Amino acid sequence: MITKRASVNDNLRSGDGESGPSSLLAGKKIIFVFTVLELGGAERQALLLAKYLVEQCDANVEFWGLEGTPGRLAEICEERGIPWRIVYLPWWENRGARVKGLLRLAQTLREARPYIIAPYLITPNVACGLVWPWTGARLCIWNQRDNGIARLGPRFEQWAVQRTPWFIANSKHGANFLTDTLNAPASRVRVVHNGITLGPPQSDRPTWREQLGIDEDCFATCMIANLTRYKDHATLLKAWRRVVDQLAEKGRTAVLLLAGRLDSSDSTQHETKAMAYDLGLGSTVRFLGPTNDISGLLNMCDLGVFSSRSESSPNGVLECMAAGLAIAGTDESGIRDAVGTDGRFFLAPAGEAEPLADRILQLATNLELRTQLGTANRIRIEREFSPQGMSEQTIDVIREALNGRIAQRQPASIHSENAF
Repeated sequence: MITKRASVNDNLRSGDGESGPSSLLAGKKIIFVFTVLELGGAERQALLLAKYLVEQCDANVEFWGLEGTPGRLAEICEERGIPWRIVYLPWWENRGARVKGLLRLAQTLREARPYIIAPYLITPNVACGLVWPWTGARLCIWNQRDNGIARLGPRFEQWAVQRTPWFIANSKHGANFLTDTLNAPASRVRVVHNGITLGPPQSDRPTWREQLGIDEDCFATCMIANLTRYKDHATLLKAWRRVVDQLAEKGRTAVLLLAGRLDSSDSTQHETKAMAYDLGLGSTVRFLGPTNDISGLLNMCDLGVFSSRSESSPNGVLECMAAGLAIAGTDESGIRDAVGTDGRFFLAPAGEAEPLADRILQLATNLELRTQLGTANRIRIEREFSPQGMSEQTIDVIREALNGRIAQRQPASIHSENAF
């Protein structure tokens, strides 16, 4: 187990006295649990919520991971004074190792004395759902952040769902997955949209373009997503080949910027780069890797794109919308819910390159339309996807759950393989 204790949330507290702490969670410990302490969409949402919990509710927060080595999320915890640790859970090893890992997780949580456990993504959701009754926590909230793209097996999922008292999904589709596929009780499922905020850009548009060697007249589009097999960059690259060719016929250049973490354990990044080479895309595609200046990157782009076969509520789409960009993407439920009625016309069937290219080209050649959609997108984010709204709605769910006085089953001992 890797443990790192930062100063207990002092760096996150506002201390301005403008809004008093909520008595509901004042002094209470809330532990967020993730698969790895890297930075992705779910982790960004948790950071926003954690900031609110500390500054507005005077709560204490910790971030835990279940595997891997400390990554960017652990670094951010260091910067913000959030305690973090890794409690290894060898889920994919043999049954004995899994049981020991679950027992260790239960015991470690019990020693940490959390008031609320908030797991994100499938492995933490299932693991915490299984063990939380033995931890002494008052509440465990399952956070559904995808549409079931990774599964742990129906038996473990069903056991975990049966034990978990409350569920939050970040989209209606995610909520339907919980109720229809995992059989979670609809009365305990709530939808809370992601909260999106963009900080000030570190570099302006001319600086970004100069650094990348892109002319001001070049049509620049970007996709913000980690390079994994779930995002379907392959379809986007095939569509981009057609976009580049047709814009060239009009005397225009174009570049596609792919920003996101490159996972060395996933072969997708190598396959994607190989496909870009085979398609002869050359410098019209740039693999930027992760960037700390999302606002600056989006400000230098003309369009946001997102090619994926399964999404719940993709931050990469919402961030582009917050920056005032129009979106061309795949007609998948999570993306469709994000862009709303105005943007759905520019979504193509998942996995089909030519229709996606058509949507990109229509927006690339119509500045007025892009501007109109971008403005509508920014307004939609401000109204429906604000961090303040996300945090307040989450607190409402916590208040509802605590007021319901969920009965906990507290076995006398957790040291039994039969428990799992």
